[in-house]
Amino acid sequence: MKATGIVVEYNPFHNGHKYHLQKTKELNPNNIIIAVMSGDFVQRGEPSIIDRWTKTKMALANGVDLVIELPVFYSSQSAEIFAKGAVGILEELKCESMVFGSESGKINELKRISTLQESEEFKIKLKERLKSGDSYPTAHSSTMKEILGESELNSNDILGLEYIKAIRYWKSSIIPMTLKREKVGYHDTNIVGDFASATKIREHLKKNEEISSIVTQESFNTLKEYSNFTYMENFYPFIRYELIKNSNNLSDIQDMEIGFENRLLENAIKSINYDEFFKSISNRRYTTGRVQRVLTHTLLALTTNITEEVKKSIPYVRVLGFNSKGREYLSYLKKFDNSKIITSYKKMNENFSPEVCSLIEFNERSSQIYRLINNYNDYKSPIIFKEENNE
Repeated sequence: MKATGIVVEYNPFHNGHKYHLQKTKELNPNNIIIAVMSGDFVQRGEPSIIDRWTKTKMALANGVDLVIELPVFYSSQSAEIFAKGAVGILEELKCESMVFGSESGKINELKRISTLQESEEFKIKLKERLKSGDSYPTAHSSTMKEILGESELNSNDILGLEYIKAIRYWKSSIIPMTLKREKVGYHDTNIVGDFASATKIREHLKKNEEISSIVTQESFNTLKEYSNFTYMENFYPFIRYELIKNSNNLSDIQDMEIGFENRLLENAIKSINYDEFFKSISNRRYTTGRVQRVLTHTLLALTTNITEEVKKSIPYVRVLGFNSKGREYLSYLKKFDNSKIITSYKKMNENFSPEVCSLIEFNERSSQIYRLINNYNDYKSPIIFKEENNE
């Protein structure tokens, strides 16, 4: 059996995701489609607007065969670590290929740039710009222009470069493929036909505006019944508490730069309102995504030590749901060493080392924190999607 991987957040699942899924199946017509999906916290450092199990149901209803959770110690990170975690999981699952969206749609060009980016000259120039006070996207873009003679790359191209580098990092034989992102960009706030970005859809959901034309029917049916959309500001009292309580240990938090912890603490003490707090800590050096990641890592106590540990190897693979094809593929994987695959936490301490158990518990504790705001029904075993009766 052969499988193709996609890396997704489905925050929430919309028509652009359906297009990605359909094109992936066209490129790999006989392959199982495996989605490695962010759980309750996503790559921009935000809580997911809907919980991981609801996203799993939407993915399966829209045609994904097997849904795997991208643990929070990967899902809430920068593009580099996010990609390493996702690609590493696809490698554990014996994926033959992966398909991702990009603004350029040119896989050979992305491969070329990814190789050049790993030169010492590029790395040195990038570090110099970061030290001078540029944000990562600005420093990255300027270095691209100077060293490679390239124009500015957009979000999905940058993430695509990290997927390609992650394939090399894990010494994987996964074949990367890319689709040109159509009609709307990652952060676009306009609607083109029946396509809109997840950012725009989240705005509509927050304002209780109509979304039926820009999401699939399966997604719409789920979202119209969902009663607890979740946003970053909901967690501000907990973030504020953690900043004050653990002020002496903030330097250990992943992505925390020297001195920034003092800025966070000072403004957490005096800012009652999240919007006021966020404005007071933001500047040109810290992008919105970077600041949100620091806040999420503070909330969850995600440290640099944990991050360094999970960059060394993939600790486990958590199955969230599958259909009949996905079940068949999981059975197929039993022919190989599939000891990292989790479908149940029963006998966890017998099957995994204390270090891996600690990481599993960290991910579950992070979801428990999410459930302080969004108290969803937490499943103990994977969702089984039955195509014949659409369950």
